[in-house]
Amino acid sequence: MEKMREANKAAQKTVRVTPANHIMRRLLKHPHAGGFPKEGGAEWPDDRFTKRRIADGDITREDDAPKDRSRSHRRQEDSSAA
Repeated sequence: MEKMREANKAAQKTVRVTPANHIMRRLLKHPHAGGFPKEGGAEWPDDRFTKRRIADGDITREDDAPKDRSRSHRRQEDSSAA
């Protein structure tokens, strides 16, 4: 069983995230990965909890560029209105 747990941990995908603000840094804690350090981001599993926090805007992926995301969203709105 121990070997199976270790293999599962190695196969689990993680994502580097940062909190949206200092309040989220203090309050948010992933059930398995824990909270955030005083500065910088943290490695969290790429699971439903993390994806929901990203969708809510409580955290952001460090590899995402917010400017690019808003531009693509506007393009989608413009093209859907046509």
